Amino acid sequence: MDKLIKVGHRQDIPLGEGRRCLLNGEEVGLFNLGNEILAISNRCPHQNGPLSDGLVTGSEVICPMHGRKVNLKTGCVANEKDKVRVYDVVVQNGEIYLKC
Repeated sequence: MDKLIKVGHRQDIPLGEGRRCLLNGEEVGLFNLGNEILAISNRCPHQNGPLSDGLVTGSEVICPMHGRKVNLKTGCVANEKDKVRVYDVVVQNGEIYLKC
């Protein structure tokens, strides 16, 4: 059975932006797409750029270091074989939980 760990509040992530949180010592990027909150590993596989600082466009985030696009739903890096970890998110009463 999956364990839910509270990592933040929906109200703390502005629409179309990302925020960093920690889950068991790992940085996770939380992204508010309006109708959903998505979560991925916060480090770009290219040079560890902080994805939560990137520009959100649709369901992708653009790494602030070198412009690589990462799909927030699949974790896939555009035009590359690299992927970042995707987390299952549960939002209850405005609280954000990650499954682990």
